[in-house]
Amino acid sequence: MDGKFLLDLFSRQCIGGETEEIRLSTTGTLTGTPQDYEIRYREEDDALHRTESVLHVERGACVTVQRTGDLSSHIVIERNVRHVSQYVTPYGTFMLGVCGLQVSSDVDENGGTLAFQYCTDIDLVPLGEIELQIVLKKPSEE
Repeated sequence: MDGKFLLDLFSRQCIGGETEEIRLSTTGTLTGTPQDYEIRYREEDDALHRTESVLHVERGACVTVQRTGDLSSHIVIERNVRHVSQYVTPYGTFMLGVCGLQVSSDVDENGGTLAFQYCTDIDLVPLGEIELQIVLKKPSEE
């Protein structure tokens, strides 16, 4: 499973009673096998425009999201497991707790869907819930 793909991303963040939804289409790469793969893309969002995101999926059940560039982060989403990691924002750096609620992976050499949901906290004080869905499609041959 190696190649370039069109990515349709949908993100929903519910933080402090406020819900924000973001839709983004971009291109990226997919490498690996259906159970252990990596999706790599550059952020097109104005706030993250110099950031590269890499999502590594293990066993189809654990997702590591690493961002490098102007803003960096490294979080692990695994169902019913809380991980703590450093999170860099324009407002400063802090330790973020991440507890996976759901991970669903249906990706193969033709594309597919990766979806996951997690809740976040700072020092065990709940912050919010985030849901991300990525649909991968092979570019049409012209």
